[in-house]
Amino acid sequence: MNYFQMIFIIFILIGLFLSVFAFFLLKKQTIFLALLAADHESNKQFLARYGFLFLCLALLAFGLSPFIQRDGALYFIALMMFVSGLFSYQFSKKIK
Repeated sequence: MNYFQMIFIIFILIGLFLSVFAFFLLKKQTIFLALLAADHESNKQFLARYGFLFLCLALLAFGLSPFIQRDGALYFIALMMFVSGLFSYQFSKKIK
């Protein structure tokens, strides 16, 4: 198995994981709202915004998976880690 096939498989797995996480952020918000402070409307908007961002990243991962090279994969993973870190930081500030 060469590294192109490994990158393809990793991007498919990343896309699946991001899709599931985006689904939970968009459709199953009660799981996360139980952890957050009382302002439900702004918290719902926060979760929906990041759910949409993670869904876009998932679609990007699926779309790029057949064409991605090593450098492009590293840029995508850096972008994904940046968005995930930003979400984690902002989410931790909103926790009760």
